[in-house]
Amino acid sequence: MRYNNKYIVAFLSLLLAITSVVAQDEKINGTISLQINSNDSMNVITATVINNATKQPVKDIEVTFYVQRTFGLMKVANGTSDTTGTITAEFPIAIQGSNVKGYYTLLAKVEENEKMNDTTFSSNIKSPLRFPPDKPIPPSIAGSHAPWWLAITFTLVVGIVWLLFVYVLYLVYRIKKASSKSKLLSNN
Repeated sequence: MRYNNKYIVAFLSLLLAITSVVAQDEKINGTISLQINSNDSMNVITATVINNATKQPVKDIEVTFYVQRTFGLMKVANGTSDTTGTITAEFPIAIQGSNVKGYYTLLAKVEENEKMNDTTFSSNIKSPLRFPPDKPIPPSIAGSHAPWWLAITFTLVVGIVWLLFVYVLYLVYRIKKASSKSKLLSNN
């Protein structure tokens, strides 16, 4: 009887492993289509999640919207698809472009979903905000656009440090000179 329990446990764990592999393969592949409209202060995104195999909309899929920034992604909105596979979300219109032409990249991502494999769709959007011009800053010790009080303070601090350094060197010279005089007096 004891051996039978071991066989039963082994069989059940094998059966569980097979069903989990089959369950992983049941995820669907899909695409996301985006439409972007603007009103006075907000961008309105309408995303539609479609199953690649059946070309039908997929419901209950959570989609997160990001804007690509220099060092990562900035989350701007998220939502779950309805029965028509549509998600509507809003995010601020006042997002500055991330390149010289004034465009930024909007990403729609499906991540860690039980029904659907991870999917990403991106779109470039023209920003209404001006991108700062790329003009070189001339080099200077205290900064090219530093206020006058900061430049004076910086110069005074550096000057005081150098004066202290020169004073310490003078004291070391006097100590060495005094020690050489004391050696001469002690030898006589």
